[in-house]
Amino acid sequence: MLDPAIAAFFAERKEAWLKKNISAAMSDAEVLEKQQACEQNFLLDNWLPDASRRVCSRALTTHPSKFSHPSTGVGKTNIKDGTFVSPVLFEGNQRNDGFFRSGNVRFDLTDSVGDAGALAAEDFLRVTLSDGMSVLQHIESETKVARELLTVKGVDYEQLRSSFLAIKSTSEETSTNSKIKQVYFPVADQQYHLLSLLTHSGHLFELRQRLDALRFSNEANEARECKKANRFHPAGYQEIFGLTTIGFGGTKPANISVLNNKFAGKAHLLPSMPPELTPRNIRLPKTDFFKESFTAWQAKEVLEALHRIFLTDYNNISIRDGRDYRIQQYLDLVIEKMWQVRLFLEAYSGELSSALPLEQKIWLYPEFTEQRQQEDEWLDQITRHIARGLRNHYTRSKVIANPVTLADQELLAIEKVVASNQENLR
Repeated sequence: MLDPAIAAFFAERKEAWLKKNISAAMSDAEVLEKQQACEQNFLLDNWLPDASRRVCSRALTTHPSKFSHPSTGVGKTNIKDGTFVSPVLFEGNQRNDGFFRSGNVRFDLTDSVGDAGALAAEDFLRVTLSDGMSVLQHIESETKVARELLTVKGVDYEQLRSSFLAIKSTSEETSTNSKIKQVYFPVADQQYHLLSLLTHSGHLFELRQRLDALRFSNEANEARECKKANRFHPAGYQEIFGLTTIGFGGTKPANISVLNNKFAGKAHLLPSMPPELTPRNIRLPKTDFFKESFTAWQAKEVLEALHRIFLTDYNNISIRDGRDYRIQQYLDLVIEKMWQVRLFLEAYSGELSSALPLEQKIWLYPEFTEQRQQEDEWLDQITRHIARGLRNHYTRSKVIANPVTLADQELLAIEKVVASNQENLR
């Protein structure tokens, strides 16, 4: 007795055959004749030998060459015109190693290529029986079901079995073709492998299924409707931006592969571009804030204005106020840069320099925030750093071509202005 799944398979095809071959203009006798012909065509003793011959022109494959070039394939025409490419059937081993590779992604249907006219024979091998195994798996395992099914009068069982299993066989000699994209892969000095790049169609269309489920599932549509109506939805939905849809096979996706035909020849590609890096205008200090993060060129206008004051021949309250004003301007630039570095380091995940002096670490690094507020010793050292930094930027940098030698009065003025801003440096 036939398995219900096999009976349903043949019933469906008989119905399609009769619908195609019987017209309303036929007489009852003609209709009866067609019905009898249909029964003969789909009689197991007739259909199975014919299907076994046709299925040899198809091959199961995980990496169809037609995705690289549609002219290649496994059919008789490909053998004749030199475009034959050996079918690759590779499942791989599942390992939780975090890699997106063959074996780590499972999918329901193994792809196949070959003569589209033999698809019915292949569909028969894919039929899942009541025990959960496919017809092909039964034939491979030589179960009782397979033996009963392939016992046909006038046909050798082993020959029939091997003909059906040819869809899964791979030749010992691997053939590729120049039409497939190829790359040279170096393996040793003056040696290389020539690799043919093939698409894993299972991954390709599993990605398509997952993306479609993520974007167009009933739950996602419900969440979108809730958003439009300004209502709460417990799960929400996700959007995937930057997708590219690629087509294979044009108007005849079945000429590429079974999976390609199932998905109408359309697959989605995720964007594969380098990340967009935000330009960083801040140079993090490694050994000294005043040499690496805050340079004389960043205070060029202030130093030039201060230089003009130092060149003045006379000394009065207005000159001294102008001098202190420019020193305060310099200090404001230091404080501004200090906050830029602090805010950047709060979100920074890289490794921080260990060569920076301890007082500058306390001053800048986020992990010293509490110590920065409670202690004062580091603050006195930073005050001296800033005063020394202003003096060095004025006298030793190339910003000022001929700096004036600073008297004790100017040095004391610098330290006084800096000391008055200590709380702003915390």
